[in-house]
Amino acid sequence: MISRKLLFSVIFTIFLASLIRTFVTRPVLKVMSHPYARELEVATLAVKRASVLTKKLSDSIAETSKSGTQIKNDKSPVTVGDYAAQAIINHAIKLNFPTDNIVGEEDSESLKEETEEAQQLTGRIMQIIADVQAQTSSSSDVLGTLDLVNAVYDSIDFGNYEGGSKGRFWALDPIDGTKGFLRGDQFAVCLALVEDGKVVLGVIGCPNLAENIQSNENQSGVVGGLYSAIKGLGAYYTPLFENEEFVPLERQEKIHMSSTTDPAELKVVEGVEKGHSSHSTQSLIKTQLGFSEETVAGQTINLDSQVKYCVLAKGLADIYLRLPINDKYREKIWDHAAGNILLYESGGQVGDVLGTALDFGKGRLLDSQGVIAANKNVFSKVIAAVESVLLEEKK
Repeated sequence: MISRKLLFSVIFTIFLASLIRTFVTRPVLKVMSHPYARELEVATLAVKRASVLTKKLSDSIAETSKSGTQIKNDKSPVTVGDYAAQAIINHAIKLNFPTDNIVGEEDSESLKEETEEAQQLTGRIMQIIADVQAQTSSSSDVLGTLDLVNAVYDSIDFGNYEGGSKGRFWALDPIDGTKGFLRGDQFAVCLALVEDGKVVLGVIGCPNLAENIQSNENQSGVVGGLYSAIKGLGAYYTPLFENEEFVPLERQEKIHMSSTTDPAELKVVEGVEKGHSSHSTQSLIKTQLGFSEETVAGQTINLDSQVKYCVLAKGLADIYLRLPINDKYREKIWDHAAGNILLYESGGQVGDVLGTALDFGKGRLLDSQGVIAANKNVFSKVIAAVESVLLEEKK
């Protein structure tokens, strides 16, 4: 027969094991098994590697603008950083999710031309890819490496998918805010996962964004932020360059939009480039919302790229206005996909000038005009002001 002492020991051991499973194992399993856990890890490490690469280029902006710039048909500058970052991220996605499609901004056609300029650009791309892979070698088990020119070309061209309302694809902007990048100012590396036309995951690397943004002049804290969001799990922030490793969500800061409605306290983020949105119309909208003429300048923060979404999601601003410059202009999905889910998961709302939610299942472009984002408490008031101003302008 089993002695009482031995029986007590067995029962105590079982009880102790149960406690360990309850208070240690279960929370870890819950976090690690959340939807899109693998996708988040791959996307995060890829964006971080691309952010290291683009930050180094941005810091040497003078050299980049002289020797590493091409001009697209629409005359916006494209740097070697665009190609290198897209190659790195696309390669990581295809390595880990071979059947996933990618909607990317760049293609390798101009790099394959038999010209001295194309050869120089290709050589520079290969060099900076090799450098960043060596610098972030701890991530190579997940992200893989690119060593051959043709493999780089192929990786860039993985981004040729046309999008659509069915299936699963990634939307990538390797350097969002290229002009900010060339100025050594704000830009972002933006990656989103879209399923059946809905954004379910977004990761944004902001290499030059300060942790705290109070105004155009007042910015402080850690420079470089990583912003992530997963459908149903919320939005998160962590320093971008603190380490090379993937930081699990439970060790990141969960972020939320503000709930401010008072015009004296509201802050608006707008683009820097006037050619991207109608600043004059946006000024009228702020007046319609009740902004004071004496304080409105200090309540307006001008930032390039999707870093605007990040500032809103962190509760540092309340409204994002991007009015169309003409009736025919349509936004590209990679310019808003990651920011879209970041805003929703942080408690905000996003729509076009009519307040209708953006649809990422219509191809490579949004079939709508403009982008308006705000905290939920003030969103309807912003849309009403937008409609009123636009109607008045048409008279």
